Amino acid sequence: MEAVTWGFIGTIVGALASIATTALTNWNSHVLSNRAKESEKQNAANTFQRETILELQVALLDYFRSCCQIYSYDLIILKKTGKWHQSVPEELNDINRTLTAKISILIQRISDDELRTSLKAFKSICTQFGLAENDREASMYHMQALSDYENVNELLGQALRTTYL
Repeated sequence: MEAVTWGFIGTIVGALASIATTALTNWNSHVLSNRAKESEKQNAANTFQRETILELQVALLDYFRSCCQIYSYDLIILKKTGKWHQSVPEELNDINRTLTAKISILIQRISDDELRTSLKAFKSICTQFGLAENDREASMYHMQALSDYENVNELLGQALRTTYL
């Protein structure tokens, strides 16, 4: 073959090699970009969960304290009047209602299904001891809520620690 033919073949091979190199470089850049986006997305999700859990821990404590204050108020009124579950002071009722709404919203933001279910169960128990028919029933729910509060806090702590990994 003549030199011109070899020159032409060399040019074609060089162009194909250049195209292949460019394609591989672009593909690798695309893959790295996607990995960076996924990592950024995961970091944002972890940050969101961490902030939600931290906010929920504080709100849950306030909510449980509010429920216990209502329970204590009911016990005091029972001793004074002999009647269970009289009307609660409006301020205490408003605080409890606001905290109930707040933790309901925060619970829905939790991505862990098991944790979300446990939180809903705890909230339900707190509602039960607030709506109990008598002091014995309220006491039973209150004791259950005390136990559940510890368990839920443990689960929140575990979930929080996973957001730092």
